[in-house]
Amino acid sequence: MIFENENTNEGISKALKQMHSYVPQYKSKGKTVFNKTGVVGDQLSVERAVNCLTSLGNGFTPNERLDGIHVEIADWHTELKFLSVSIL
Repeated sequence: MIFENENTNEGISKALKQMHSYVPQYKSKGKTVFNKTGVVGDQLSVERAVNCLTSLGNGFTPNERLDGIHVEIADWHTELKFLSVSIL
């Protein structure tokens, strides 16, 4: 469990850095390569995560860039609303 507030820039940054420590990695030609790992959340959390990853995109190392983290929207409430409207 990650005890950070994903509603703040600092909180989402800390949460992503902690999640990044679990991303599988391997060495190829002397460089560290991170596997793609999906992180899902509601629309607002994903928006903040994308902004955080974009701001870290110019990092010098894969760890600084948080390589391997892929974010996706999985908003249960929106899907439920869609289903309730489509059934009518």
